[in-house]
Amino acid sequence: MFPALLAKPNFGLDHATLADVAAILCEDEACLAPIANAANETTGEPRWIALALIHALWRKAGVDPQVMSSVLKAWPEIVASLEAVMCFRANAAAEESDPFMFYQPVAAHSIPVAGLDEYIDLVENRFIIWRRPSIDRKSLGKALIAGRRSDNDAAYLAALRSLQARPTYQSTGLGFTDGSTFFHNEWGRNLAEQALESSVRCNDRSGLLFENSYVCKTSINVSIVVRAFKRKALGLTVRL
Repeated sequence: MFPALLAKPNFGLDHATLADVAAILCEDEACLAPIANAANETTGEPRWIALALIHALWRKAGVDPQVMSSVLKAWPEIVASLEAVMCFRANAAAEESDPFMFYQPVAAHSIPVAGLDEYIDLVENRFIIWRRPSIDRKSLGKALIAGRRSDNDAAYLAALRSLQARPTYQSTGLGFTDGSTFFHNEWGRNLAEQALESSVRCNDRSGLLFENSYVCKTSINVSIVVRAFKRKALGLTVRL
């Protein structure tokens, strides 16, 4: 168990810290220093979410850690959005709860949850897109917590139906990379009216100009990445 990692404001490069991170990520300790450095340079907390994302995009999509660090610095909404669901609190003063049952001992398998999960897509090895469900997941979590008192509660049953429905997504074009540098989508940022609002949306019929017309695309379920990291840090089983 490594629960202390979930509270670290920064990741040191000492052997003990890197060894703990390596154990969680099933990674060679020798390659983690640049990933930890990149996570420390991001904006906002919790820092462990940034570290998990940077590692996943590097390992699964070949994105340079410094590029992903720049993405998260430019778009702190990504970590905030993931933290709101993966470390659920009904309000600012509330204790952390688990309405979606992510951290129960029986939830060992890394199964996508269509109505909740977010993705980062790398299109043509250049364009970086963030996709998240358009439903209000915070209200959904509150309904699940309140409704457990009665299996006949209407809000509870509606929340369960929302989890089973086919999701629509808000898609944001974050920018693009040449492999070593991230070029921020300032146009998208300037049009955003709310902190977590998308400036470029997609639904079943439309999308970003290149989102459905490409030679290659790598999609990373970043919600699963975060869940797996946290479960391992808490000493819970993770089966991929």
